[in-house]
Amino acid sequence: MKLITAVLLFLNLIISTPIESMQYNQVITRNKMTISWSYINDRIFIEMSAPTEGWIAIGFNTQISISNTYLIMGVIDSNNKVVVQEHYVISPGNYKSFEALGAKISVKNIEGERHQHVTRLRFSLPIEAIGNYKRSLEQGAGYILTMAYSLEKDFQHHSIMRTSAKIKL
Repeated sequence: MKLITAVLLFLNLIISTPIESMQYNQVITRNKMTISWSYINDRIFIEMSAPTEGWIAIGFNTQISISNTYLIMGVIDSNNKVVVQEHYVISPGNYKSFEALGAKISVKNIEGERHQHVTRLRFSLPIEAIGNYKRSLEQGAGYILTMAYSLEKDFQHHSIMRTSAKIKL
């Protein structure tokens, strides 16, 4: 009985531990924006930070193009609520939220904070692609990672910084 109680307490600790205390295995920084990630079970846990009070975004594509990119955008809104949404880029300047596309939303473990004009967001995504608009995010997979941020909170507002980098997850 003591063993079962100890195991249950341990599992509760693991499940309830915020991802803010996570140690990330991979990190990339470009133009003052940093993306970190690690794998736990069937999910990839991602942290992104940038010198902005507006939105931050990352995108995964297999080609050097913004079209057909699996895009994740996040912000701490004017009510201090952390919002992270999945989008699909149809063509440059034309991207739709998964909600608008009727696609299954799979982002979880959403957390974030803003400190001294730097926004830091954390979330997790499933490794396996589910649906037409997502990418499989398997460890070791090669992608062109788009990194961007804006000074504005509105996801439709243009970025002040956007770059890309070839990465292996």
